[in-house]
Amino acid sequence: MKQQQQKNKSKKRPLRRIILGGAFIVFLICSVFSIASINKQINDKRRQYDDIQNQISIQELKNSELEHVLNYSDEEYLEYVISKAHNDLDYVRQGERVFINSAGN
Repeated sequence: MKQQQQKNKSKKRPLRRIILGGAFIVFLICSVFSIASINKQINDKRRQYDDIQNQISIQELKNSELEHVLNYSDEEYLEYVISKAHNDLDYVRQGERVFINSAGN
């Protein structure tokens, strides 16, 4: 009788081990995919952070230039405005001649 009980227990244990092993493997696979997904999100956020840091440094340079402009005298300020109008806005003074390079170089 004891031998039959031991045989029944030994038959149940391998099935239990197979189920636990399968569950463990599924858990490991899910963990690997989860970790990979989290690492991808971290890398995306790092790229966004770097982009924002670059935008901040560009804006700080622009702000420092504008602070410098605030300290200009009237003549320096007029010269600054004229150069901005010519270079950035493509304005032309009355009487100036404009030459356009049609070759595109």
